[in-house]
Amino acid sequence: MLRNSLLLISLIGVFFSVLLQAEEIAADYRVEYGIFGQVGKAHAILRTDDTYYMIDANVSTLGIAKTVTDDLQERHISKGHISKGLLVTDMYQMIKSFGPYTSTTIYRVDHKKKRLTRQYKKWKYDQQIINATEKLEYYAKDDLMTFFLNLPVHIKEKYRPEKYQFKAVGEDRKNGRVDITIPSGKVLKEIIDFVGEGQEGDWYSRVVMYRKLYHSKQGELDVRIGKEGLVEKAVLKDLIFFGDVRIIKQ
Repeated sequence: MLRNSLLLISLIGVFFSVLLQAEEIAADYRVEYGIFGQVGKAHAILRTDDTYYMIDANVSTLGIAKTVTDDLQERHISKGHISKGLLVTDMYQMIKSFGPYTSTTIYRVDHKKKRLTRQYKKWKYDQQIINATEKLEYYAKDDLMTFFLNLPVHIKEKYRPEKYQFKAVGEDRKNGRVDITIPSGKVLKEIIDFVGEGQEGDWYSRVVMYRKLYHSKQGELDVRIGKEGLVEKAVLKDLIFFGDVRIIKQ
C-alpha cells in the first residue's frame, strides 16, 4: 500500500524552504493517509556554511503502514555547494530498507560537463543482487529536496497566476520534469479547500512530479506556503484507494 514512500522525502525540502543563512535547522513531520491516520514520520536536518550544504533526512513507517511495508525505512542525503543563494546538488543518495532488502541509489552531478549518472545497488540478506550504473539523459542543478528549498528564488512572483517547468535530480528518470502552477479562480479555490486558508501573505501552488506516488495519477500535490517560506500543509490528491496523503509540519 505504501511501498513507494518517495513522497515523504520529496517534501522535506519544502518545509525548510528558507533560512539558508542558518548553520543548522532540524524539523519533524507527520504523515497521514486517508482513513488510516498517521502512517509515517520524518526527521530532517539542514546544515550549511558559506560554501557548502548537507541535508540528511530519515523516514520511517508506523502502525499498519509499518506492517504492510515490512518495516520500510528510508534515508535521503543531499550534498552540494551554495551559489548565488541557491543550493546546488552535487550528490543525492537514497537508502531504502524493508524486510530482507536494502538498496541505495546515488545520483552524481558533473556540472562542468552537465552530466548526470545514477548508480543503483540492492542487497538481500547482505548479499548483493544488483549493481548497475547509467548515464541519464538530462541535467539538473536541483534534486528532490533542494528544489523546494530553492523555490522562493526560482519563483519571484508568488501571487501572479503562472505555469513553470523545472528539472530535479531524482524525479522522472527520462527528463527530471517538475511542473508548478500558481493558481487563480476555481483552481485556487479548490486548492484552498484541500490545504486550508492560511494567514495574510500565504501563497498556494500545485506541483506535478510525474510519479505514481501512492497510486496517485501523476504525483499531483497541493501546497500552502507561509509568508516566511515554510510550507504549512501539503496534500497529495486523487488517490485510487483510501484518500489523500497529508504532510504536516510538527
